[in-house]
Amino acid sequence: MASLCNSSSTTLKTPFTSSTSLGSTPKPSQLFLHGKRNQTFKVSCKVSNNNGDQNVETNSVDRRNVLLGLGGLYGVANAIPLAASAAPTPPPDLSSCSKAKISATEEVSYSCCAPRPDDLNKVPYYKFPSMTKLRIRPPAHAADEEYIAKYNLAISRMKDLDKTQPSNPIGFKQQANIHCAYCNGAYVIDGKVLQVHNSWLFFPFHRWYLYFYERILGSLIDDPTFGLPYWNWDHPKGMRFPPMFDREGTSLYDERRSQQIRNGTVIDLGSFGDQVQTTQLQLMSNNLTLMYRQLVTNAPCPLLFFGGPYVLGNNVEAAGTVETIPHSPVHIWTGTKRGSILPNGETSHGEDMGHFYSAGLDPVFYCHHSNVDRMWNEWKAIGGKRRDISQKDWLNSEFFFYDENGNPFRVKVRDSLDTKKMGYDYAPMPTPWRNFKPKTKATDGKVNTSSLSPASKVFPLAKLDKAISFSINRPTSSRTQQEKNEQEEMLKFNEIKYDNREYIRFDVFLNVDKNVNADELDKAEFAGSYTSLPHVHRAGDTNHVATATLRLAITELLEDIGLEDEDTIAVTLVPKKGGEGISIGGAEISLVDC
Repeated sequence: MASLCNSSSTTLKTPFTSSTSLGSTPKPSQLFLHGKRNQTFKVSCKVSNNNGDQNVETNSVDRRNVLLGLGGLYGVANAIPLAASAAPTPPPDLSSCSKAKISATEEVSYSCCAPRPDDLNKVPYYKFPSMTKLRIRPPAHAADEEYIAKYNLAISRMKDLDKTQPSNPIGFKQQANIHCAYCNGAYVIDGKVLQVHNSWLFFPFHRWYLYFYERILGSLIDDPTFGLPYWNWDHPKGMRFPPMFDREGTSLYDERRSQQIRNGTVIDLGSFGDQVQTTQLQLMSNNLTLMYRQLVTNAPCPLLFFGGPYVLGNNVEAAGTVETIPHSPVHIWTGTKRGSILPNGETSHGEDMGHFYSAGLDPVFYCHHSNVDRMWNEWKAIGGKRRDISQKDWLNSEFFFYDENGNPFRVKVRDSLDTKKMGYDYAPMPTPWRNFKPKTKATDGKVNTSSLSPASKVFPLAKLDKAISFSINRPTSSRTQQEKNEQEEMLKFNEIKYDNREYIRFDVFLNVDKNVNADELDKAEFAGSYTSLPHVHRAGDTNHVATATLRLAITELLEDIGLEDEDTIAVTLVPKKGGEGISIGGAEISLVDC
């Protein structure tokens, strides 16, 4: 793809004048779509410093806001960290966008920087247009041929813009570049990479991203009711690659996918790059167990589900449960195997889905994230303390997108909490994982913790190249139900360090020894997993080291395996991928407010 910054400015006109039609596709309601269809907007791709813009923006944005620009950055992600005295990060100059990176030393061969407005002060906040009918997102496996034809046409027209108007912000590559720029180091502020993954920005960023993407597709086929499909990998009927995306010669097909997705292969929601040698039934059972653990057991609190507060330059990654699994493993499972040869003869980095920089180039990316977004709704529906984050630093965080008419808008996280208010909803599908609490035990009785080395002797752990078991003390035992309701017991692994160029996966079990069968996750002792996609961590990181924290809520788990009254318990770590490059600083159990 050619650079988008070949001139100081250009005028874009969105091409909604195509006479191509699709049968009886309904026309857009004037109450639903707003503005003139041929509306133009002036954008600029200047890469020189612009201190004037920076000063104006700094003074015009509330200090507690987070401002992220898609199609041009004019702010930074900011949230109050654990230290309440931390100062908000100031918004940067728009020209901070540069080449995105595949690794800390290898740049993406094209520019991911999308066009940006000349005058940021004139960019308004987005207001939802009036609507007469909700857009309903259907499960991908159940889509009929009429829907698939419309979807193909919409993607085809979006891809046509790449040929006729490559700088148009609603074109297919420009939309894919949004993910590339914000997830692979294109934006650097004071030497620190801006990243929308591994924190509480993950869910709202991607919800807004898909919102505008969906509206663009609907506009291109004159159907304001068009809803993106969701790949419902959380249900056994959806645990295979959606057939509509595997039809060669169509706009939904991507030749840069793993061959393992074909022929009705069951997906592994904990994929670490290699196929698990087990039965399809066991794999489905593992998948449902992972869903239960990630949405129920390990996500009783908002910050466990959404991820930790985002602090620009904070090197500790704190992804939410769903982002860790199944989000990342689905990316890994779908992308090509790293080191294999792509159709163009190049060596694969996991393209397209298996690497952040290229994920948006596969149409199934948006279908995958549609279901990730659906999990936000499903998680809140479980009840208890599962509710949206209330901190203003999250609610007032902002992003920047182009709408279906090519017009720029600011959006706030607080306006993305209700999908129906945003104009869309999901076609209902059963969620069998809700009732899939593992009950079968892998171990009879209690493991003799006195025979295990204590955590204080095991950590820091230089490498996780084999399964390891240790004993760890609990802060208290025999808690009352009221005490459990007030505080969650948390198993925490600190200072997890690994090579950010590699796929990472390890599992955690309680009350088993290192000989546990780690391919059977549907056991009561399975506590959770840690996974990671290759990604750029921060600018100037030549040693490729990422640092993360893993938190596992274990209150329910201790009840299920009968360890509530024990002062010391056994923990086992089982490496699945990249273990020889994983070090862990420490492990502890604490009680935390939910």
